[in-house]
Amino acid sequence: MENELLYILGALAAVGLFQLFYWSFFMFRISKHKGNNDNSLNSQDLPPVSIVVCARNESDNLKKLVPALMAQRYKEKQIVVVDDASSDETELTLAQLHSEYPSLYYTSIPQDRTFNHSKKLAVTVGIKAAKYNHILFTDADCMPTSSEWVLNMMQSYSDKQGVELVVGYGKYAKKSGLLNLIIRFETFFNTVQYMGFAVAMRPFMGVGRNMSYTKSLYEKSSKFRKNWKIQSGDDDLFISEVGTRKNTAICFDPNGQTISEPKTSWKEWSAQKSRHVTTAPYYRWSIKTMLVMELLSRQLLLWGALATLIIYWNINEILPIAILSLLALRWILMHVALAIAATRMHNKEKGSGRLLWLASLPADILLPWIQLAAWITGRASKSSNRWK
Repeated sequence: MENELLYILGALAAVGLFQLFYWSFFMFRISKHKGNNDNSLNSQDLPPVSIVVCARNESDNLKKLVPALMAQRYKEKQIVVVDDASSDETELTLAQLHSEYPSLYYTSIPQDRTFNHSKKLAVTVGIKAAKYNHILFTDADCMPTSSEWVLNMMQSYSDKQGVELVVGYGKYAKKSGLLNLIIRFETFFNTVQYMGFAVAMRPFMGVGRNMSYTKSLYEKSSKFRKNWKIQSGDDDLFISEVGTRKNTAICFDPNGQTISEPKTSWKEWSAQKSRHVTTAPYYRWSIKTMLVMELLSRQLLLWGALATLIIYWNINEILPIAILSLLALRWILMHVALAIAATRMHNKEKGSGRLLWLASLPADILLPWIQLAAWITGRASKSSNRWK
């Protein structure tokens, strides 16, 4: 019995130490990051930028987004909208917007029933249409959080020498209900995680709602040929391919974010999760190993500690103290890291950041199982892959 208990305690100590390392080394990076905004810089000191928006059936959203992009306080910018085989009034809307904003450039990809293409084709067309080397991407259903979104993202290129890629924060709007809290917390947690990897190890993920890279970096890449047949991956798989710790910067400033409307039903969210998970197997093995080890060690620590306490509670009076201390240390580290990150990333939203990090404890226990259930539900529905 004693040997068995020693093995169990050794295993708990191992996974606990890995969790402490993971949170200290990766998840604390935003807390430690000095920021990327040099207040002495303005748009005159920064390179010109092409803002590329890929849209499919986004007529109503483009009526709001294009004026918001035109109103961005940035000296030299080009706005490119790619209408990707829309069946609504997107093309007419773009023509009307062009008459109001003559500098708007738009192009259309015709619908082809014999050729089912992903968003990568629209992104490629947008890159080719961009006249500047620096390109900033967002989606038609997003909105900048401020008139200085472009400025903040472009300032990140001055974070260090050799930056060719900037990963930003594309958050979701706060609504009522449990699903909305889950979506917002998951997005927040994922952002803290992939930005931490970008600073500490190497980038593996970003979101097409808010990211930027240079055309010269794209030309050095495979130009999506490595994963052309995969429906998703125009953002995270591209970043995973070309990103390095030296050429990547992060931007999490509240003025440099985008905001989108979240899914409103569990069915839609499940389908979205099912699509997104298709890209994970194509991450670099080192990234996949770390992500899998984090998830498994978290579950082993939580549920293993609970089982050990129940079974061996009366064996040794020091045992409960040791196990609970390990759990408490890990949870304190998690709460501090997420509290600081939430404060820095959500300081413009009253109470929103605090709510996110307060949700970290129940989410820490339940979210992996909710995500698994959502993925299974999405797969079982056999819904066809969508454009985005």
